Amino acid sequence: MRLFKTVLAVLTAATVVATPADAGQPRPPSDPIGALLAAYDTHSIVAKSSPDPGPFVFDLVRDPRFPGKVNDIAVECGNSLYQPLLDAYISGGDVADVSHVWRDTTQPSCGFSLFYEQLFALVRQVNTTLPAARKIRVLACDPPIDWSRVHTPSDLEPFHDRDASIVSVVKTQSLQKHRKVLMLFGLGHLKHDGGSAAVAQLEREYPGAAYVIADHYGFTSDNARLEKGLGSWPSLTPIQGSWLGALDTAYFPTNREYPPGTRGYPGVDAYLYQGPADLLLREPLSARAVLDTEFLNELRRRAVAVDAPPDGLLWPEFFFERERASGVLLHG
Repeated sequence: MRLFKTVLAVLTAATVVATPADAGQPRPPSDPIGALLAAYDTHSIVAKSSPDPGPFVFDLVRDPRFPGKVNDIAVECGNSLYQPLLDAYISGGDVADVSHVWRDTTQPSCGFSLFYEQLFALVRQVNTTLPAARKIRVLACDPPIDWSRVHTPSDLEPFHDRDASIVSVVKTQSLQKHRKVLMLFGLGHLKHDGGSAAVAQLEREYPGAAYVIADHYGFTSDNARLEKGLGSWPSLTPIQGSWLGALDTAYFPTNREYPPGTRGYPGVDAYLYQGPADLLLREPLSARAVLDTEFLNELRRRAVAVDAPPDGLLWPEFFFERERASGVLLHG
């Protein structure tokens, strides 16, 4: 997983779609949370890219309508080995240190994620207000790695297929139990046309199960003009049937090539706008993790154990330097 994405591609020849006539004009208040929750009327999964460039997910979980629609939240930054620990914490139990759930995944950047640290605490608090039958469960979907047993690169090999782990958890814990699930992962795991991506795999057995939402991080070209068409924020715009669906695919950060003339955002059903790209903030690091010398030393041990290159994200020094040099704005 990456803490953030910078997605500016070179656009050569793309069809220009006219900006809507009311672009930039006041519009009636939108209800993007209601629109997202309505997707559960026809889908078992709503899959949204994460972490958030804004407060949308936290507002969603706080919304009183949420527990009536959603049973589970499946997350990328969660080691499935610690699912019992996570269950105890989310249900309000007295847990000494739940941070192992997101610090001990296959992705070292998860260990510094303030988004997930806050999300787990928020769901726990929401659950205190709910009856037992409606309490929300959080599903840790990263492979069940035990880092205390990783001493060589070969020890890490069985845990490389993260999509397989995501599929197994969501299938057995949500879909087979006829539960509704919110999936929070990098978009590469979520697109319908993603080949081996988790959602694409799940839909081979459960066709049409997912409604996929991509966050706006900026169009690849002519961004200022096109953003006006998105109007006020937050807003959730379906791709099909909207001007976004008529837009040349090259305007979207797809990270792959499509045949000339392809329209819309392939593999995505809706587009979440939380503000102009040049005002979006990077995910802040968790001060608790940054100041935990025991955790940092364990990350260094892991880096040595798997022969991580010195310019790799397994090394906290390299990770911190990258964050320091990046600034606080996604496109600043």
